[in-house]
Amino acid sequence: MGRTPAGTERRLRALVLTALRVEYRAMRAHLTDLGEREHRTGTRFEVGRLRGAECEIALVQVGRGNVRAGVIAERIIESFRPDLVLCAGVAGALHDDLRLGDVVVATRVDAYQGGTAAEDFLARPQTWAAPYRLEELARSVDLYGGWQDGPGATGGDEPVADTGVHFRPIAAGDVVLDGRDSALFGQLRLHNNDAAAIDMEDAGIAHAAHLNDVPALVIRGISDRADGHKEEADRAGWQRRAAVAAAAFGAALLAHGHDSAAGSGGADPVPADPGEPPRPGTPQLAYLQEKTSGFVGRESAFAEFRSFLDEHPSGHLIVEGLPGVGKTSLLAAEVMRNGWPAHFNIAAQRINDPAAFLSGLHAQLADRHGVRLPPPGAGDDLDGRYLGRLLEETADRLPRDGRLVVVIDALDEVAHVQPGANALFIPTVLPAGLYMLVSRRSRTAPLQIDGASAVVDLMDRPDESRRDMERFVRNSLTRPELAARITGASERERAVSSLLDRSELNFMYLVYVLRDIEYGRMRPDDLSSLPAGLTRYYERHLEQMLASGGAALSLRTIYALAAIREPIPASLLAGVVRVSELRVVRLLADWAQFLHISSAAGASTYGFYHQGFCDFLLRNDTIRAAGVDMAEISSMVGHRLIASLGLDLDG
Repeated sequence: MGRTPAGTERRLRALVLTALRVEYRAMRAHLTDLGEREHRTGTRFEVGRLRGAECEIALVQVGRGNVRAGVIAERIIESFRPDLVLCAGVAGALHDDLRLGDVVVATRVDAYQGGTAAEDFLARPQTWAAPYRLEELARSVDLYGGWQDGPGATGGDEPVADTGVHFRPIAAGDVVLDGRDSALFGQLRLHNNDAAAIDMEDAGIAHAAHLNDVPALVIRGISDRADGHKEEADRAGWQRRAAVAAAAFGAALLAHGHDSAAGSGGADPVPADPGEPPRPGTPQLAYLQEKTSGFVGRESAFAEFRSFLDEHPSGHLIVEGLPGVGKTSLLAAEVMRNGWPAHFNIAAQRINDPAAFLSGLHAQLADRHGVRLPPPGAGDDLDGRYLGRLLEETADRLPRDGRLVVVIDALDEVAHVQPGANALFIPTVLPAGLYMLVSRRSRTAPLQIDGASAVVDLMDRPDESRRDMERFVRNSLTRPELAARITGASERERAVSSLLDRSELNFMYLVYVLRDIEYGRMRPDDLSSLPAGLTRYYERHLEQMLASGGAALSLRTIYALAAIREPIPASLLAGVVRVSELRVVRLLADWAQFLHISSAAGASTYGFYHQGFCDFLLRNDTIRAAGVDMAEISSMVGHRLIASLGLDLDG
């Protein structure tokens, strides 16, 4: 959808679909000047104006079920001719990292029931991806905040402040899921593992919008956990709060994009210009948002960054620290503050080689600074010559006295480092005006630097780290489910003190433990018996696994994944440990808090969320404690990988 031609004005026309009365009422609170209309088939809906914005909104309650939702959506699209379609309602969470009341913006809608029922269920899901411009508009709304404060953004006594927003797929079918032990939940874990939530209307709505060539986006508030306790969650008011949150986010999205409407419906709306820094277009934006969620402090590190830039015409800044102390979050915050071009190495997603780095950096510099050097080709990732040319041309295009910082995270996770070479072939000297801000674990990824450089060691500032971590904990304890579990001023103070004393100033430790409490894996009165430090936290989890029944197969599965050292499909891992793919999914659920799980084309892929946990598993003392035979596991892995290539070892 292009911008409105000069001299003309046109309201954005949007169709908002809800399934339940509580969802309808939550969205209606954002509208004014409402009038009822009737489709020629008898379907009734209301048309009004979005408060504070020139948006014409058709609001309809479609009822439950994909077929009904799709038919009604088709009718209103045909008569109202909207520029875009929104579905705003509630859904059940499929993963424990989503809190009740959080909002999920669907990056993809999966109709999970498509398939062939043979001896095993053979999934053939139909999917609809979110239109790129609409998804980017939603990310902009989340990034700049304030959507919780609009008209109608309260659910009675409960505001939607501190609501988390997640950009992940959603599964849609015609079955009510209210149990984690059901066959359906096992099917979803196997074939739609990255789906964050489940509902009963989105597939029909997405299909109707697709057939009419109208962009559609799904926004869902989490009202329950699909775990057999839906009625309790509803009685506690979570359905209403989730509906209010979804409606508030949807209304903010429409208000943010209303000035982008143009002459014909059916194309993507364009987000309003967010201004500088150009953060909504930042690559890996979802990853950066996750890493900066709840970020606080580190002011002395930011001050060191500024001083170095002021004192040197170019150079390298190196952030060091042990795993979990917050290096990635610090660099992510710097990128979000300033819009610097960036590359975050993520071994769990195979974004950690020179080819990925070069292509991503070239795209950013070409877009932001008009670099005309062609994109990297075959062989350009084998040495540092292409990177050198790219940086030199970028420096030439900077304004007089201009400066640019290239941010690179986790050099210790880079693959294919040549002996004696810098990771990613980082230059030893940089052109005037250019700086590199990089991070690495302490005493890893050595760099040869001939120009100006400085090391910012996050382990050298314990007093500031403790103050920052206290702020982080206190802010976290205001989250609704944590606040409900840790009540009273004295209990909160004990929790803050226990967490800080046992964290050994490690942010990742705090994240793990707070999530354990939030999701019911730990009781608040267990804080006094917490292990000290991240390593002991890992050790306790391993000890709990060893004490549980059936631990041997679970350990063999996680150690097979550790031996492979990169993300692999569940089907391949099933072949290594010689169990069914569904069994692998259930075994890895024991380790879910340490894993990065993604799904594509019906296949689940598993890798380690943080390399530190993989390193812990592969320590000699951990292997001995776990009682696993790494030689046997490595042999099994090797045979299965060779077999997957169609090779015959005996031949």
